[in-house]
Amino acid sequence: MNKKTIQYVTVAAAMSLMLAGCTAPQGQQPAKPDDKQVPSPGTPTPAPSKNTPDPVTLHFYFPGDPPKDQQAVLDEFYNRTKDTLNTKLVFNWVPWDQLKEKIGLKLASGEQVDAVFDAQWNTMPQMISKGTYIQLDSYFNNDKYPGLKKAFPPEYINNNKFVDGKNEEHIYGIPFTRNYGAAGTLIVRKDLRVKYGLPEIKSVADLEAFFDAVLKNEKGMVPFGVKGSLASLGNWLEPYTKPSGYSAILAGDLLTKFAIKDGKVDVVFHGEDISKLPAPMNQKENAYVNEITARKWQQKGYMEKDVISQKDDTGFFKSGKFAVIGGDTGSATLHRELAQAIPGAELEYVSLVPGVAEGKPGSLTTDFKAWNFSSIPVTSKNADRVMAFFEWLYADPQNHDLFEYGIQGKHWEPVGNDKFKVPAGADPSKVYSFPGYVLTWNPSFVRYPDDFPESGLKIEQYTAKQESFVKSPIAGFTLNAEPIKSELAKVGPEFKKARTIAMLGLTDNYEGIYNEALEKMKKMGLEKIREEIKKQLEAYLAAQKK
Repeated sequence: MNKKTIQYVTVAAAMSLMLAGCTAPQGQQPAKPDDKQVPSPGTPTPAPSKNTPDPVTLHFYFPGDPPKDQQAVLDEFYNRTKDTLNTKLVFNWVPWDQLKEKIGLKLASGEQVDAVFDAQWNTMPQMISKGTYIQLDSYFNNDKYPGLKKAFPPEYINNNKFVDGKNEEHIYGIPFTRNYGAAGTLIVRKDLRVKYGLPEIKSVADLEAFFDAVLKNEKGMVPFGVKGSLASLGNWLEPYTKPSGYSAILAGDLLTKFAIKDGKVDVVFHGEDISKLPAPMNQKENAYVNEITARKWQQKGYMEKDVISQKDDTGFFKSGKFAVIGGDTGSATLHRELAQAIPGAELEYVSLVPGVAEGKPGSLTTDFKAWNFSSIPVTSKNADRVMAFFEWLYADPQNHDLFEYGIQGKHWEPVGNDKFKVPAGADPSKVYSFPGYVLTWNPSFVRYPDDFPESGLKIEQYTAKQESFVKSPIAGFTLNAEPIKSELAKVGPEFKKARTIAMLGLTDNYEGIYNEALEKMKKMGLEKIREEIKKQLEAYLAAQKK
């Protein structure tokens, strides 16, 4: 349920959103394709014909960089499907920091975009409320699409519906996830920990002892690497297991907590008076644990002084310049790349969230929603052909494995039913490695590298169990941002500036930074945002009781 290095969100980490955005020019609505191409809600869409269809080229847009040997995999796909799908795929890879802008411009200009990566932490709620994406309900739980029906059973797909501009719930994206939530994972240089004679890291105190050893013994190495643009230090240090005040996916980079009682909601933005929130959220040391810790770590030299400029924490970790980074267990190659770059180097995965290391049920909170989707814009003329591709992808494990792992025998070899290995003689750093969160991740199709660190496998298996999680009372709620889109566009950047400075430990006066930002935000429409969130969330909670 994660993305790249993509923002990792723990159970109680306040979730940040960037809903700036991808919109059509003012007064111009996205052009709709022919009615035959847009499935009406509730109307079964005809399954792909068994006869060879006319040739088509589909344009997909993904964030990040293309995998090595991508063309070889596409050529193999063409060989397998030339008489059935007769489809060519163009995978367009866009830098993460340009994704929203570039996709927005292409949609507005009418360029061909048949499927685009999006998520609720990106632009998805806004796009849905504007009617930019096609409803996909009729393709799922449909016997005419057995592959999709098996890969996305009702209990999975129903948790991944979104409320649209008409306040109706529908499926607007194919959800990609391998587990039900994140565990606030840290990636640690195990070889250095063992070298220093330190025990396994099970607490912040253990982690700081490791940082001290790195400072003392490894000249030029930074103990903890953080990507400055994410201001995400706190994502790996939240102390809560089942918070009473819940964070929600909203917009504009706001960190929002709620006090919910008898169907009534109090909305509190990060930096405001927390006294109305239930314990432990109303305690200052908990409310500002991220800022306090970040400042202490900055002053001790655990982090880069110019942390705000850091753009490649993973790359620095692989090259030996960082001893710890925050991340997830989704990378199949990081442990190999580290060992190849630094002979003898090993990594281990650590979660400091209480209960995770012990495998205790109910230690994490989730809304059981994926964090990565592929959506079809209404400007696409090829909705049925896109979904025919996904039906093929999930109809057979061999089809799925082609795109996730590459060509069997060349890029990978199966080890049992749930693991894989790099073929003998192949260079692990040069073989195909696909970021599955943009296209292929699904709980029914999971393999792990046969040499994957046991510490990572343990966390992966824990977060793949539903019983490891408690369902958030606001699970299923998605804010319709349309009524407050102009206010969010102003408020979000102002809060993000303050949050970045405070959560990267760049100031002692984090409370003052937030107070100053809040005063500016109130003049930009913060109260209107608060009332709209309150109104929508209370209406949602009331509807759940019916």
